[in-house]
Amino acid sequence: MARIDVQMCRYHASVSRSIGGRAAAAIRQRSSGLSMALAASAGLAAVGCGCQLRNVVSAGLASPGPASGSAAAFVPAPGSAAANLRNPRMSQQQVRDSKHQADEQSVPSNLQSSVLLVSAAAGLNAASAARQLGPQVRRSGASLRAGPQVDWAGTATGWDDIRQKSLLDIEWFNEHGLLTVSSFILFGAQIIRILAHQAPNEIEVFLTTAVYLPWIFLCWRDTDQLETHYQVTFYASCGWGVMSLASLYSVLYQDKFPEFAFGVLAAGNVIFALSCLYFYGYHWSRMWRHFTQNRFRPLWIPGLVGLMCLHGLTIWDFWKRLDDGGWWKTVCSVYTDEWWWVADVRIIELFVTAAALLLIILHIKGVFTGMKNAAVVVIGTIFAPLGLMVLESTWLRASAWQHYLMVGPKYW
Repeated sequence: MARIDVQMCRYHASVSRSIGGRAAAAIRQRSSGLSMALAASAGLAAVGCGCQLRNVVSAGLASPGPASGSAAAFVPAPGSAAANLRNPRMSQQQVRDSKHQADEQSVPSNLQSSVLLVSAAAGLNAASAARQLGPQVRRSGASLRAGPQVDWAGTATGWDDIRQKSLLDIEWFNEHGLLTVSSFILFGAQIIRILAHQAPNEIEVFLTTAVYLPWIFLCWRDTDQLETHYQVTFYASCGWGVMSLASLYSVLYQDKFPEFAFGVLAAGNVIFALSCLYFYGYHWSRMWRHFTQNRFRPLWIPGLVGLMCLHGLTIWDFWKRLDDGGWWKTVCSVYTDEWWWVADVRIIELFVTAAALLLIILHIKGVFTGMKNAAVVVIGTIFAPLGLMVLESTWLRASAWQHYLMVGPKYW
């Protein structure tokens, strides 16, 4: 029996050492940083279990009496027949002393066994926790090292995957193509008039309406065929087009029909404000999303800010009209060509809005794609038209920005 008990104790010790070795190996392979510290603790605890078990086995061999596989039987059972047979000449007092000695030995042996089993379990749990935490610690460390990345060249957009085409591959013989060509022809004639220092007339306003009103309708109707990202810009552009036409008619008829002029301008401003909220709310949140996804393109920010500033002037203009009903009349009495300049601003706005959407369509179709397309959109449809508007105000008796600082009769 003693030999069997010894073999069982050796078996437990070898199992503990095996568990400790496997836990330490798994931890070394799968953990890093904090997980390595946990793994080391688990390995040491498991190896310590094997050492403690060897000490207990030695104590069990040195103690008298048999041992069993249970934790409470590492000491001889008191008063058993086997103990009396091995010591037939023991007195009653010796038997009592032997029982007392056995009871004293059983206490540390049982405590040692319990502590060792708990330590082995703790080592295995620590190894499992380290194995689970290892990938998370590595990912968080890599994320902290990487940080947000800036995509200056737009390489993260996948634009290079678009198959390049030419203008001849685009189908121009449709209603959209007809209106696009008409807008270019009309704007060419308007640029000639602007450079010749001639004022717009009713016929030109009607021709402008005949081109851009159907364009707004068709753009709104067919925008749902585009991806969501492009739909935001196209729908907002339709609202901006409505505002440009409304302001054009407002300045044309402000002397003949002042109430009509103010009413159509107010309706246009409501549509304009809703379009701006829709557009800028989406695109600024998009900029933040790109920043968190490591594909932030800072070259878009000047164009977005510049467009916001230009659109903000329209809101500011209408707020001053609401604040003081005589403000706009005062401005037009001081700057007698102000209506002319505003009409040309709205005509330019209509064309550059249509041109910007055309460039987006060409990009989608694979013609003139990538950063060069984006650069033309920002420079050609925002900053170049702004320069033309400011240039025209220099040879007209008109205010490009000074009138925003003026006050009307309300504050006299």
